[in-house]
Order: sequence, then C-alpha cells, then structure tokens
Amino acid sequence: MQFHIRKTPITPLIISIPHAGSYYPKEFLKYKSIDIKKLKIMEDFKTDTFIDKINLNLADIFIAECSRAVVDLNRSRQSLDDSMFNSKIKTTPHEEVLLIKSGLGVIPSKCYTEEIFKSKLPNFYISKMLEKYYDPFHKKLSKRINYLKSKFGVVYLIDIHSTPTLSNNNKNFPDVIIGDNFGKSSEENFKNNLISHFKNLDLRLSINSPYSGGYITRKYGKKDKNVNVIQLEISKNYYMNENTFELKENLNDVKNIFKSIVEKLNVKTSIAAE
Repeated sequence: MQFHIRKTPITPLIISIPHAGSYYPKEFLKYKSIDIKKLKIMEDFKTDTFIDKINLNLADIFIAECSRAVVDLNRSRQSLDDSMFNSKIKTTPHEEVLLIKSGLGVIPSKCYTEEIFKSKLPNFYISKMLEKYYDPFHKKLSKRINYLKSKFGVVYLIDIHSTPTLSNNNKNFPDVIIGDNFGKSSEENFKNNLISHFKNLDLRLSINSPYSGGYITRKYGKKDKNVNVIQLEISKNYYMNENTFELKENLNDVKNIFKSIVEKLNVKTSIAAE
C-alpha cells in the first residue's frame, strides 16, 4: 500500500486509487495459471500518476500496491465465490452477486473470459490475501474518514479509476464518468463542482452510467452523515493506447486536471469546515 497521511490536515479531502496496483505476490503466482502479462488489462494502468502534481498538503492519499487481479479493494470483504475454494465459505453480499458470478469478487477468478487459477484454492489463501492486502487499506481508510469528520464535520473522498472503452465507437464513449450512487453517496454541491470542472474542459461527461460507484462509494459515501464520496472514471482511451499501453500526451492533461480539482476543492472544503 502507498499511503500519504497528513500530520496536520487543513482540508477534509481524501483521494483513493484502489485499482492502480501492479504487484503480484508469490502466493498468487504459485496458484495462477494465466500469463501474468494478460492481467495488465485488469489494472487501472498508471492511475497512480494522475495525482503527480497535486499539493500533498491538501489531501490524504490511499493507493493500492497489489493488483486488483489478486485482491479487489473495491469489493466487499464477503464478496467471495464458493466454487473457487476447497471448502465451503460463508455467505456473499446480495448486491455483488452478479459480480461474483462474473468472476469479479474480492478475489477475482477471471480475467474477462479466461480463468486466473489452475485449480481450487486452499481456504487459508483467502484469509492470507485479505489480511495482508485488503484489511490494512480499509482499516486505515475508515479510521481516516472518522478522524477528518471529527475534525472538520465533513469529509470529501474522490475515488479514482480508469475504464476501458465499452463501445465500438470511441467518439461516443465518455472521457469522464462521475458516480455518486444515484445521489446517495454525496451532496449535490460536491458532485456539481466536479461536473462543472470537467464541462469547462470540454470533456465528454456521463453521470452514473455505465458506472454509479463501486463498493468504496457505496460503503463510505453517506451524504446524510456528511461523508461525501464520488467515483471518477477516466476513459483509458483518453490517456493511453488500450492495446499497446502506450501513454498519450493527454496524461499530462489528466495530471493538471486533478491538480486543479484539489486546489479548487480546497477553497470549498475549508469553508465547509469552518
């Protein structure tokens, strides 16, 4: 994990990047059957660089080190597929059943249509992976949200992702997708602030479609409790070649966008905190 936790925060802002990881632990490599190069497509490639230019005094940062193909931090801890393991395990959450069936639970079983593992996994693998890579991230994040809320009375969390193009015509696919769990995870002002920011840059924008926010957005985003979470998906096609992974000049634009977002939110969140 890569954490940047401010000693004396001046804003109630957190940035999480849960799918940026590209590390594959030896325990995973022991059981995998898929070529490791193929798993690169599951990573939110280089999303950790999106925040290279931000003022670190203005936000706490949570970045995954481990690949989401190993442990997906944007899933419930209970989002487990019985059929992957040697012995039966406990229940799965109702809201993520379709993801589990697609092989995309907290411990994924598929990379698109290809199986990740060569055989069923021993049950101790579950606890080892979750305790080592899942729990530290969420425990620290939950603790930080509670601390910032106690200090400022409000929290703003931006959860950064990248998405492959889901249409045959790249020109019709949005550059940016803003998800607020259909209005449940964030106050309108926070969302509208981000919408205005991207519209001013003439980027193609979509709200809650095709993504309305994953587990982090749903779990922590409680606008009635002054914890506001927005999921931001940047189209991979905007900043990279999806086939060759070659980065485009637009990546620098993305870095400048997040630098500006954090600076402008600083004014708003500081006012909200007073």
